[in-house]
Formats: sequence, structure tokens, C-alpha cells
Amino acid sequence: MPERIVVSFRGTAALSQPDSTDAVAPWPGRRGAPRAPAPPSRQKGAARAAGSAARGEESYLARALALKKRAEALGATLCAWSAQTFSFEFTPDDVEEAVLLAALAAEDAAVHPDARFAVGIAQGEMTYVGEAGRFTALSWGQPLLVAVMLARVALPGDVLLDPALPAVISGELMTLGAHRGIDGARRVRGVRLDAQQPLRRQVAESVARLCKPPLIGREAELAELAVPPGSLAIVRAEPGAGGTRLLLDLERLLAPSRSLFVAPIGASREPFGALRRALARAALRAEKSRARAPALPDRLKPALARLLAGEGVEPRIAAEVLAVWLAPSDVRVGLLAVDDASEVDAASLDAIALALSPGGGPRAVARLGRSDPLPAPLTALTPAATVTLGPLSAQGAQDLVRRLLDGCIDEAGARRWAARAPAFPLAVRELLCEALESGALRWIGRSVGPRRRSAGRGRPPRTMTGAELAAPPALRSIEGRLRLLAIGQRTVLTALATLGGDASDAAIDALCGGTGAPKVAAVQAALLGAGWVFRPEPGWLRLSSRTLRDALLAGVPPGERAAWHLAAARVVEDHASVLGLADAAWHAAKAGDRRSAADLAGRAGRAAGDALLEGSAAELLAFADEQETASDHRDGAPDSSSSQPPTHRTPIEVVGDAPEPQRSAPAPVGERSRPGAPAAQPDDEPKDFPDATSPDVGLPCGDATEDLLAKTTESPVLSMNDIAVRLAELAKQALVQGDLRTLERLVGELRRTGEHLDLAERMTGLISLGRGAKEEALRRFRIAAEADASPSQRARALLAYGVALAAAGRTEGALLEALSALARAREAEDPHGEQACAQFLAQLAAATGHEEAARAWAQVARLAGAGPPS
Repeated sequence: MPERIVVSFRGTAALSQPDSTDAVAPWPGRRGAPRAPAPPSRQKGAARAAGSAARGEESYLARALALKKRAEALGATLCAWSAQTFSFEFTPDDVEEAVLLAALAAEDAAVHPDARFAVGIAQGEMTYVGEAGRFTALSWGQPLLVAVMLARVALPGDVLLDPALPAVISGELMTLGAHRGIDGARRVRGVRLDAQQPLRRQVAESVARLCKPPLIGREAELAELAVPPGSLAIVRAEPGAGGTRLLLDLERLLAPSRSLFVAPIGASREPFGALRRALARAALRAEKSRARAPALPDRLKPALARLLAGEGVEPRIAAEVLAVWLAPSDVRVGLLAVDDASEVDAASLDAIALALSPGGGPRAVARLGRSDPLPAPLTALTPAATVTLGPLSAQGAQDLVRRLLDGCIDEAGARRWAARAPAFPLAVRELLCEALESGALRWIGRSVGPRRRSAGRGRPPRTMTGAELAAPPALRSIEGRLRLLAIGQRTVLTALATLGGDASDAAIDALCGGTGAPKVAAVQAALLGAGWVFRPEPGWLRLSSRTLRDALLAGVPPGERAAWHLAAARVVEDHASVLGLADAAWHAAKAGDRRSAADLAGRAGRAAGDALLEGSAAELLAFADEQETASDHRDGAPDSSSSQPPTHRTPIEVVGDAPEPQRSAPAPVGERSRPGAPAAQPDDEPKDFPDATSPDVGLPCGDATEDLLAKTTESPVLSMNDIAVRLAELAKQALVQGDLRTLERLVGELRRTGEHLDLAERMTGLISLGRGAKEEALRRFRIAAEADASPSQRARALLAYGVALAAAGRTEGALLEALSALARAREAEDPHGEQACAQFLAQLAAATGHEEAARAWAQVARLAGAGPPS
């Protein structure tokens, strides 16, 4: 019995003889006797009524047949037809088509409102009865019964939905409240569909209609910021108070000769990163507007080229480039705006401070938080003016609501919604966005109003305390909007936030590569329309606010943050300049990869030293030393605070095998050297794979004071083969502990011995997998699996490849490779390998929800581990 969506329509079909019919009320008189003629006056009125009924009948039938054709075009099938109701069924995936058909009939402007169809929609299993044509398949079921009852109690022009409809429960359909009625002896309750905006995605599109209003209530602050040339003004504003917008409007008000807008970029660790991006965008805007970029002296042109290439120059040279770029022209002075100055890199601020000269040079305006201290490079300057942006007035907040909604809301509505948010511009805008996307506000044509009478009502928020003012006022609305966002779009935004909130499309796509998220090109229209991002330059995206960036980063689960930073370190390393490696080093340190952080910071520090950026070079090299020291302390010891994400760790029981040593003489550890020797006391659950035996001597625990490699490679009593065996065992231990750094060193030593190169290759693949380089890891495992080898070695290689595929989320490929590995293990008569393969298949089945198959494979693993019966 297939599940179907049933849409039932009820119309008003008039009788051709409205006063009486033989079926309803037989004509009184003797059977067979002629009927008496009606009075002339009544005969005339009856004729008029009969004609009207005939026209109504024709109108009902014509509209019903037209609706049938439209339904067939949408893929529906007629499943029932009675005197005044008829029904169509859709597949469960065609909910949008079903709702569209119902909405079109309910909102038919060519029909009087009282004569429109009433519609009911339900979903469930239908039983096939018989077929009467290509688009007609008679059927019956509970959803037909419910849909017809809903249609009978609905008012003309209304669409009632079954409250149990999956699309209603998920919030995919927009509703206008409940409607109750009585059908015969049954009480019926339905949910009214918003026929004008039935789908949530249509509601979300209303956000794109929000206008960009002029700056409201900041005229006095703008006047105070007209400081003399060569001086610095400070704007203190919390996130969401409109500080960024104030800087942009100040540029239009002052009409400078040229302007430069400097904002933080990336992780703000790259020397001259903010200045480099600001100059690049200014040059791009000048080219786009056909305005000539400032002519630099020949001696400064190589310096500008080095700045734009991310190679760096001396701070005084960078200051000269700034001074020339913003030189006065026609008595107009240049303007240098610095947004979020507390997050801008120190080298950029040094150059800005040097470029400002009293009595000449550009004027600068820096925006800071209400309590942020003045950055150290700017402390030598005395601010000529300081303004603080507070909340808007009540009237200002109401004006902002009206202007955002293009004047489509009345005064009462503007007061109603302005009172629901803190009176900060971003908070007001985000509240309206959340109201539109959630359906609380309804924007139809030139009218904006609450979808339900209760929307936007309630007690106005109390006066905010100092602690509440310190928190971003728009945070709650942004978090509410993020909960409504599709997971793919939110992943793209999270990637952008991880990269600092301002990044290229290529970098975002690279960071999202392993998450299954869509490309930027596929979601940019939705993200731009909803106001989540904007394009500061072609090929780049920037988040709309710092509050949004912080909300996205705070929403990442703690267990996943290290994985994001680890992947970001690789992406930045691939896309950044040599000085940009400082950002990559910061991400690597946040991920716990201290060795990579030390290497990247050292390279960036040496490049900064070559560019005579002494302060930046010293800071980066000190950071590299700190990370190197912390990494050395961790070598050989399990780190309980390791931030390596669990998803990047591969279970030891399926890949960490130490091949049996090929010895020419009996080994001191006895049974360990005998291939396939079962454990002395097999347990019900197999232990670490593939070592089915335990060495007679204990393994070193590997604390912070021991060097495992020194104890192994420098031993005067162990042979090279013994060393290789011990290295393999220690590599297993490091893999269990998730210590990729120690594992890498052990694999290097194992390669140096020339023994067990197949194990070293698999371990190298694991290291790549643990660092997020999935494609590289899969390539290594695939090469090892395709190499010619004995059945036993081939089984290990195939199983390792299967595990890598499972870690990369490719479960079907993992299943096929594991089954191939099991066949090779049985071919080699290797019960230990068979046990390992069966155990992995049990884990794979359990992870994909096949509990019965998991139990069956676990039983196979137990039988293989127990060995043949004696």
C-alpha cells in the first residue's frame, strides 16, 4: 500500500431544479395523474432559477475539469470523484506540487470568493481499487477520508491541512492558525495553509526585499568626526551599534580625495595582511570606476608590488606608500578608516601611525569597542575626537523598522516590532529577518503584517543592564535565524567564519571539500539574498557582521573545532603568501598540531625578517620556538588534552598491524614469531588487531621524560629485525593514543630499517588521513592494495584501504574492500586476518544501522579468533 498525499476539493454544484426534484421530494398527487401547471408567476421565477442553476452547474464542472488538467500536468492522479467533491493523489515527494495546486484553486481571482473551492490535504497509505484511465486510478484510504472531511468543514477559498502531515510537522509549509468544524457527527480540526505564501522558502525570500536605509540618528556623531588633516579620531561602538556603517557614511560625507578602508583579514596574524587587502581592493575599485589610481614615485612602485604580493616591506616604506596614496587633491584630504582596529595586525597599524603627520597627511578614524584599549601602535597619537555610539531612540528604532520594510508597515506595527529588540541597528534588522524567515511577519505586495495576531506581542524587553549591553545585542536573533538555515548553507558560512569572515571563494570551497557542503557558486544567491554575506570584491565573500562570525564559531561543537582549524591551516598554507603562513600557523596551533605550527611560524618569521619587519619577525619566531618546545615535551607521551578530532582517528584494531618478523633463529619472545599462533586465552571479544599474541616483555608507557626512539634505535643488544619489530609495536601504541607526531617519527625510523615497508606505507596513509588529507591517504592505501603481494599481505592492504574509505565516509567501497580482504585472508588460511576482517565488517554494519548483520559478523570474528577445534 503506497503512501500518497491526497488533495480533496469541495465546490458548490447547484441543482438544475433547485425547488424540488423527484429524487428529493416526489410531486404530490395520484400515481400516473397529470401534474397541475404551476402558477404563471412562479413558472417565470422557476425558469430564471433553473437557468442560474444550469450556469452554476456548467461553471462548477468547467472549473473542476480545468483543475483536473492542471493536476495531471503536475503529475497527480485522480483517485475519487463524487457529486461535490473530487480528489487527487500525489507521491510524498511532490508536496510542493500538491500545495501549489490547492493554493491556485483557493486563490482563483476569476471566481467569486464565496464560490471558490474549499480544499483539504492529508497524507497516508492508499489502497488501489481500479484504473479508469491514464490519469485516473481509483483508490481509497484513511488520507482520502481525512482530506474529504477537511474540505467539507473548510470555508470557500481555504486550504485545511491535516496537523499530522509531515510537511506541517517539519515546518516546510506556512500556516495561519487552526480551524475547527463538525462533519456529520465528527469534530474536525485542520491547520489553515497560507495560500499566498505556502512554502517556507518563499517566506525566506522576503528577506531579500529589505532595504538599505540611510544612517538614522547619528548626525551629531558624524559632525564630530570631521577632524583636522593628519589627526586621529576614535569611534567607540559595540558590535551591532552601527560603527562600520558610520565609517562608510563618513567617507561619503567628507568627500575625501581618496579613501582607504582597512579591516581585519583572516586570523589577523599576517604582517600587513589588513593593509595589503585594503590596497588591493582600493586599486580594484579605482579601476572599476575608471578613476586613476594614485601615481607613485618609481622608488615606491616595487614596494607596492611587494605589499600586494604579501612579501612585506619596511614599515616606513609602507607609510610612504599610504601617504602618497591618500595625498591631498584639490584642497581635499584623504581619509583612512580602520574598522575593528583592535583586531588589525600590528604591522598595518604601525604603517598607519607613521603615515599620519600633524598638520598634513590624511585624517584617520578608527573604530574600537566601548572598552577596548587603544592598540599599542596608535598610542603615540593623541585622538582629536572620540565619539561613542549608544542605542537609538525609540523614535529612531521605529523609523529604522519602517525604512527597512520600505514603508510597507503601519505606525502601530513599527512600534510593535521596534519594541521587541534592543535599539541597536543590527539587532533591529536581524529581528525583522528572523520574523520574516520564521513566518511571524508576512510581506505580501506592499503590506507587511503579523501572520498571526499574537506575533510580536508580549511584554516589551526590560531596560538592558550593563552586562547585557556588553553582549552583542543581535546575537539572539542571529542564532534563531541560523537554526532555520539549511545545513549546507550553514557549513559554508562556518567555513567562512573559520577563515576570519573574509575569504576567497576558492579557499571556502577548499575548506568545505571534505564536509559534503555545496560549492559557494551553488549557494551564493541564497546567502547574498538573505543578507548573510556580501561581496567586497569579485571572487570574495565577507560575513555581514562580526557578531555573525562569533555566533557561527560559537555554534561549532567543541569536538569539531580542532578539525576545522586543522583543515583551515592546510587551506591557508595552500592559498596564502609567505607572510600569510602566520595565519596558517595560528590555525595549526589551535588544532594542536604544534610541530606544523612551529614550522609555518618559522617560515613566516624568516620572511618577515627578510622584509626588515623586525617586530613581526621577533614575534613569529618566538611563537615558533614556543610551539616547538611544547611539541618536544609531548613527543613520546600521550596527550590527554590532544585536540585531534575523533573522526580523524582510525581504530587500531583494524589497521595497526605489526607483521610477523622473519627470523633465522628462534626469537626470545617465543610464540610471537610463529605466524598465526592463537592467543593462550582467547576472549569472546577480539583484542587489538592484528596482533593476536602478546609479547612477553612489557612495552614502554611513553611518558614525557622518555624518548621511545632512543630506547629502540640505539639499543646495543637488539638486531635490526628486533628494532623493526619494536618500532612497529610502538607505532601501534602511538596510533592508539592518537599521537600523529610520534607516529610520524616512528614510521620514519621504520623506513630507515628497511623492514616492513608495507606497514610503513599504511601508517603514512593513516597520518595523512588524520591530518585531513583524505585524497592523499586514499591514494596511498589504494596503491598498497593494488600491489602484488602474498594473500596474507594483500588481505592486510585491502582491509586498510577499506578502513580508510570508511573514515572518508565511503561505506559502500569500504564494504567491498573488506569482503575482498576477508576472501584473501581465508585463501591464506590466516584466522587472525579473518578475525580482523569480520570484526571490521561488524563495526561497519553497526555504524550503518544493520544490527542483525553486525551480530552475525561479530559471531564470525569470535569463531575465527577461537581457532580450529582441537
